[in-house]
Amino acid sequence: MQTRPADRVLFFLITLAVLTMQSNGVRAAQLAPHLYKTTIDNGLTALVKETPGTRVATVQIWVKAGSVYEEPREAGITHLIEHMIFKGTPTRGPGKLAEAVESVGGRINAYTSYEYTVYHATLAALHWELALDVLTDAVFNSVFDPLELEREKKVVLEELGMRNDRPEIMLFQGLMANAYRVHPYQRPVIGTFESISSLSREDIIAYLGRHYQPENITVVVVGDVDAGAVLARIKEEMGGLERGRYVSPPPPQEPPRERPCFFTIQTEVNQPQMALAIPISRFDSPDTPVLDVLAQIVGQGETSRLYRALRDEQQLVLAINGSAFTPRDPGMLEVSAVLDQDRLLPALEATLVELFRLKYSPVSEAELRRAKHSLESDFVFNLERVEGQARVLGSFEFLAGDPREDRYLEKVRGVTREDIIRVARKYLQGSRLTAGFLLPRTSGFSLDDQALTGLIARAETRARQDLSLVAGSYLSGLHRYRLDNGITLLVREDPTVPTVAIRAVFPGGLRAETPASNGAFAFISELLPKGTATMSAREIAVAVADMAGSLEGFNGKNTFGLKADFLARFAEPGLSLIRDVLIAPAFDQGEAAKIRPELLAQLKQQEDSLSALAFREFNRLLFDSHPYGLNSLGSESVLRGYTVRALQEIYQDYGRPDKLVLAVAGAVKADEIHDQVNRLFGGWKVAEDPEAVSGISEELLTPEAPAQPRILTIDRDKEQLHLIIGFVGTTLASADRFSLEVLDTVLSGQSGRLFTELRDKQSLAYSLSSFSMLGLDTGAFGIYLGTSPEKREQALAGIWQQLRRVRQEEISPAELARAKNILISRYQLGLQTHASQALEIALNETYGLGQDFGDRYIAGINAVDGAAVLAAAQRYILPEHYVLVEVGAGDQAKDNSASGKE
Repeated sequence: MQTRPADRVLFFLITLAVLTMQSNGVRAAQLAPHLYKTTIDNGLTALVKETPGTRVATVQIWVKAGSVYEEPREAGITHLIEHMIFKGTPTRGPGKLAEAVESVGGRINAYTSYEYTVYHATLAALHWELALDVLTDAVFNSVFDPLELEREKKVVLEELGMRNDRPEIMLFQGLMANAYRVHPYQRPVIGTFESISSLSREDIIAYLGRHYQPENITVVVVGDVDAGAVLARIKEEMGGLERGRYVSPPPPQEPPRERPCFFTIQTEVNQPQMALAIPISRFDSPDTPVLDVLAQIVGQGETSRLYRALRDEQQLVLAINGSAFTPRDPGMLEVSAVLDQDRLLPALEATLVELFRLKYSPVSEAELRRAKHSLESDFVFNLERVEGQARVLGSFEFLAGDPREDRYLEKVRGVTREDIIRVARKYLQGSRLTAGFLLPRTSGFSLDDQALTGLIARAETRARQDLSLVAGSYLSGLHRYRLDNGITLLVREDPTVPTVAIRAVFPGGLRAETPASNGAFAFISELLPKGTATMSAREIAVAVADMAGSLEGFNGKNTFGLKADFLARFAEPGLSLIRDVLIAPAFDQGEAAKIRPELLAQLKQQEDSLSALAFREFNRLLFDSHPYGLNSLGSESVLRGYTVRALQEIYQDYGRPDKLVLAVAGAVKADEIHDQVNRLFGGWKVAEDPEAVSGISEELLTPEAPAQPRILTIDRDKEQLHLIIGFVGTTLASADRFSLEVLDTVLSGQSGRLFTELRDKQSLAYSLSSFSMLGLDTGAFGIYLGTSPEKREQALAGIWQQLRRVRQEEISPAELARAKNILISRYQLGLQTHASQALEIALNETYGLGQDFGDRYIAGINAVDGAAVLAAAQRYILPEHYVLVEVGAGDQAKDNSASGKE
């Protein structure tokens, strides 16, 4: 858009009016809506934030006077002045300053830090002028009566004694004194007995003359006030103060630490404590928001890494937390813990391992998101009160020169996983460590420099080794290793229960079969654990029983392998036994002769189970030539005809190390399991020029929806009729899976639509449910129902009515919420055992779903809305392209379905 010169001038004037305000000669810049800043002629800064409608206000006077500006001989004088400020002025005697504010229902107080002192009063907004008057009188007109000074010095000495009786404060001061060698941060803000005792009124007056000058002062007012009026009054009250001439020399810069430092404090305590610190950036560094997020991840709350690893999993500490101390000059990343005497060094090493891991392995997106949200929440909730808003404005103004906190929050929101690694590598160096213990006087603990250096080196090595730690895994403590022979090893450390589950998974199963080999993997999975080159089936059974465990084969649609569970102390012999079974299975003729009739008996039982028979035929018709259409139990001819030698050859093709995912979950150490597996399985090599083996990644032709309905009726002389109506569904990796799972849950269960409508209201079925089978190449979605033959037509009509309904209208919000809760809870509850955890991580790896699948699954379910469910129903429930299988019911089913028989 083009603008005329006159328009540009008008625009400039309007902008200037918006960005500045002028009242009684005070011009203020508007930094943000309702936030104004000005510096009056004598150098004093004023910040005013209007909060219309709150009816409260706070007035704060910030003075650039803190312990860092003190000489060693006057340590604690800033804090002592803070105490004395309210002890009387020429117009208000001792106690009258506080009385003036409290008489109108307000509160008044002060605090001292390393870099500044803050005097503050909060009260109803209509009294803000009183608060400003009282604080101005106190800060600039206090008389510092010598008698009051002596009394207050005794109070401060009592406070100092009380602080020295608190173990955590004693340890913190020891940490600061050792972490800083030249910087005044090494001294306690409150001072020492010697320095406080020696301070005189003359010392105070001299200190005030140097530091309590307008250019060192910022007045912050937040509340239901008019900024123009406030700024005018501040100028009236303080504009006459003369600018000072004293310039505080910068504090000495802390030299880089080149060697780690260790200290102990022995005193009258019963419970040992630990503290450590590593130097980090100053407040105004671009690294500070990243370090705040890092500290949140590693040390804040029960979800933090230190709490989870040292307190919950390893039980090395009773309590632990970490935080980032980022003042005006370079600060520290601090960690403190309460622990027992016999765990001092293991806890220190484990803490360093968790810190150093941040340099080598990215944090998960979930951790990063949680830390950002927590930081922002703490920050924002602090702004609920006017005191909190003023405190934020003052601290940002003093430490960064800009009171606006929104820029800080923007930087926090922008922190990436790469940023965490970058700053961790920049700052988290073992050579810069300061660490110490607070111990009972009777403790004989000691740690020399060499031992400390060795401990740090071990922690660094462990952290590097923990590159195996899977970043972003839904299950914590998960490690991934790739052995030289191609084995993928997954280990989940979870010491909560002393058990271990082991799952050895190969691609194969039904998906790898053809009509000519249908049943091979069912046979192999039964035969595999029945003997090795050195052990009979009986000896294996005894060995497993001696370990209070279980060991058996399994076979599924896409995989086959071994599953074993033991007490954790038998993890190594259990792995050794699994090694023997996988590498040198006997494929014993005698055992095969026992298993073959059992498998054939299962086929007969399948024929006797009407529901199993219905599902077998449904899969055959729906999946057509895809292997999912084969019988999961196998075919009779194949099971009868396969020789042990043929089974062994199939196993040699599929049971290879480069195809194996070995998953271990339980009370184990990942590095120890890795060493054991390397030793036990490392010599297992892939045969030369092996025949190509179909893996999970190989795609098979996906069956299309039937061009027209496929209907099959199987007569049985039974009293009940079993019906399955179904459609081609979707895959494990498809985004549609979440919507179909929600739809399945809406239809299923005793509170689902099918049960409510067809059973409770119409009594049309005794057993019914929907199902969603998710495969690698394809899937199925449908409804199963068991009913009486005379209710067949009505039951079918009821099913189709429900299917049409979900295709025509969105599910209700209540149904959607119920389905999501069920699915998410079912997923989470399903991962309570080590057995379920081992299988989950093994299949996630085998199927390429990723170990963050749990987070993505929950997010995917939560993202589903009514429209998505409706779209999925319309995409997959195709009334002209379905399979209908009916089993049982005798003559009536035959009569009603005669025209639709296959």
